[in-house]
Amino acid sequence: MAAFTTRQTSEPPLDISRGYIINIIAWVGGVISTICVLLRIYSRIFIIRRPGWDDAIVGFAALLNISARALISVSVAHGLGRHIYYLSSKDTYIIIYYNPIFATLGIVAYCLPKLAIVILIRNLMGTAKRGIWLLYGVITVLFITTALSIIIVLLECNPPGQVLHPFSSTRCVPTRVFNIVNTLAGAWSAFTDLTLAISPAFFLWNLQMKLSRKITVILIMAFGFFAMIAAIAKTTQLSKQDSPDATYDIFWLYVTFTIETDLVIIAACAPAFLKLWMYVFGREKERLALRPYHPVKNFWHGYRGDQNKTAGFHHGQKASRTDEITLENRALRQTNEW
Repeated sequence: MAAFTTRQTSEPPLDISRGYIINIIAWVGGVISTICVLLRIYSRIFIIRRPGWDDAIVGFAALLNISARALISVSVAHGLGRHIYYLSSKDTYIIIYYNPIFATLGIVAYCLPKLAIVILIRNLMGTAKRGIWLLYGVITVLFITTALSIIIVLLECNPPGQVLHPFSSTRCVPTRVFNIVNTLAGAWSAFTDLTLAISPAFFLWNLQMKLSRKITVILIMAFGFFAMIAAIAKTTQLSKQDSPDATYDIFWLYVTFTIETDLVIIAACAPAFLKLWMYVFGREKERLALRPYHPVKNFWHGYRGDQNKTAGFHHGQKASRTDEITLENRALRQTNEW
């Protein structure tokens, strides 16, 4: 997303505003995605007790996402969603000033959760790493195109940094270059969502896991299809930044941008909901599967009369049953990080 143009329209349109719709969609989606992140972190820390770097990545993305929503609210307060004809120079300046900052925060916020999904798939695969390099390659290209998009947003004008001063007399990169770079980044982002949505079906199918659970995990991770649709919709709206009435016409770009980010974050958190559901509503055996593994040794205290013999038999039987359940659960966790 680049700093859009500030040309005034020749005929005055009706003074209507769509800013409140942007605010509602942004904050409702932001709250839902943040709740999902909190549930994921709770599940990983207090239920599975295996927090990892992917949790920190998703948490950081959620913070960036909320920060971007705050900038949206500031821009809406100054006229984002209204026709530029009715905005003062000060309001237009503020909207354009915050636009590249919002774009940078938002771009990083929807890219980081995809890295967390790759880490999750790698952990689920265990020692079977065949094909994981495909995901590494896709995510690497995503970060390269994302970096190019951010660089061209922040360094579009000469001298650098003048993009934050839209009314200064500076030379900036032509709009056509913006459209090419941003379209490339948006298209690859959609392709990444598609890859992350369908790859679990290929990578996880041969794992030692119950068929029902295997299908459930694959269906949950297919949630990325919705993020792909939002990414495609966002990419089609990038050209609206060069509209003569950009503060009004950019409405759908902001909407699709925020929805895509929320869907990516939710998709990164969705697999955690399976374990959370099992912990709250599952049977005792499923709850045991979520506990950290501690080997149980079957101590034998010998025979000291019939009483000790009976006690030793029951103790050994109980320990044997616990060993059986624990070893089964350990094997399950070796192929299912969640």
